[in-house]
Amino acid sequence: MNSSNILFLMLVILSPIISLSSSDWMIAWAGMEIGMIGVFPLLMYNSSSSKEASMKYFLIQSLASSLILIGGMLFFCFFIYKSLIMFCLGLSLKIGFFPGQFWIPSLMDSLSWNSNFLILGPLKIAPLGFLSLIMVNNIIVNLILLLGVMSAVLGSIMGMNQTKIRGMLGSSSISHTGWMMVSMVYGFLWGYFFSYMIILMFSLYSLYNMDSFLASINLLSISGLPPFLMFVAKFKVVYFLILSNKFCLLFFLILSSVFSLTFYLKFYYSYLLMVTKISLTSIGMVLILNLLGIFFIV
Repeated sequence: MNSSNILFLMLVILSPIISLSSSDWMIAWAGMEIGMIGVFPLLMYNSSSSKEASMKYFLIQSLASSLILIGGMLFFCFFIYKSLIMFCLGLSLKIGFFPGQFWIPSLMDSLSWNSNFLILGPLKIAPLGFLSLIMVNNIIVNLILLLGVMSAVLGSIMGMNQTKIRGMLGSSSISHTGWMMVSMVYGFLWGYFFSYMIILMFSLYSLYNMDSFLASINLLSISGLPPFLMFVAKFKVVYFLILSNKFCLLFFLILSSVFSLTFYLKFYYSYLLMVTKISLTSIGMVLILNLLGIFFIV
């Protein structure tokens, strides 16, 4: 990676810091846009087929940013609560939850592993932080819960139709974003998000290095099976829903996990069949990163 790419990567890293630490809405919005601007050169780095995908991403993000700017200004500056509909729609397009999730799987197919991580990981921090700021009454809270459950179910259904690993991880991200929105209501957003981002990072790393054994185990981990790390994150969300007597939402969330498990296992078996040797490094990463769930349970 050359020096210019390091500069753009620093912009992506600084973006959520500026957005979430600012008390002024315009500066917070501008911080989020810095990350969007910084990611475009990185999308085309070592990826011959990403020019069209970069243009598609630019158009979608521009529309989302406009909706977020106008809706956020009307709400944070003029306290017009009806503008929250526009604000939520912009955020749904920005990070890909229902009803703006349609672009995620097709875009992931055209990008490199590094670009996939940036879009599915760090660039979600600021929009999720903005979404957590608008939970001002029970109507908005219930709306976020409903959109989260819809995203989880729809992402799992979309993943069942994917034949490529990148598209499957994009659909998985939609489903996990739904879980994040539900966890946001109960104060566990960042715990769930960083658990997901850690497992996603090492999943993409193993796929980039073509380590079939580590990739297969990471796919099991990201599915939320015990005793892996993502199981603990999902279990805490289930625990909070049970305490709140949200059994209807809980049913659909568990149903989405069952649907998701079918395509996770499909790709798991595919990569497991390609294993020729197992290195000590792979075993160590499995024990350290994935089986952390055992220690959290204990």
